[in-house]
Amino acid sequence: MENVVVVYKSRTGFTDGYAHWIAEELGCEIYPLENVNLVNFSPFDMVIFGGGVRAGKIDGIHFIKKALKSCPEKQLVVFATGAAPQEDTEAAKRVQQGNIPANVEIPFFYFQSGINYERMKGVDKLIMSVVRMIMRGMKEKEGSDQMVQAMKNSYDCSSRGYIQPLVSYVRNWEDSSLLLADR
Repeated sequence: MENVVVVYKSRTGFTDGYAHWIAEELGCEIYPLENVNLVNFSPFDMVIFGGGVRAGKIDGIHFIKKALKSCPEKQLVVFATGAAPQEDTEAAKRVQQGNIPANVEIPFFYFQSGINYERMKGVDKLIMSVVRMIMRGMKEKEGSDQMVQAMKNSYDCSSRGYIQPLVSYVRNWEDSSLLLADR
């Protein structure tokens, strides 16, 4: 897809993996967020942005907020990666509501990833330690012991299959764009 580009921010590799899967599926260009100053976005009709969830915020979401102001004609799509299970629609909804402006319709997709302590920086490791301590203190909350156990070690729940709704959305959007252009 010549008119679509994927831009992503990845700290521990999960978002990088999803971004590359999406770009492969769609046959489009891909750029890490740190290289976007070198990119001419004018030929692209759609920008897909992805970032990992960190303390409830999508890493690099400032890019989307700038893009909304500077490129209002572009179709934007956002995906976030995080440790919450793919089936946890409430967690995905909280991420969406905490990051996407309420008055703007931006398609949003959530993909479960995991935890990679080996690639985390010191501050992020410290935050994870604090979160585990808080979770241990929530003994009465159902499932907190399981979450603490899951957070002890690195793990990867990424799945290429999770990207299918986003890929379908983009393909349907492109098909409808082509139909409108033919009129």
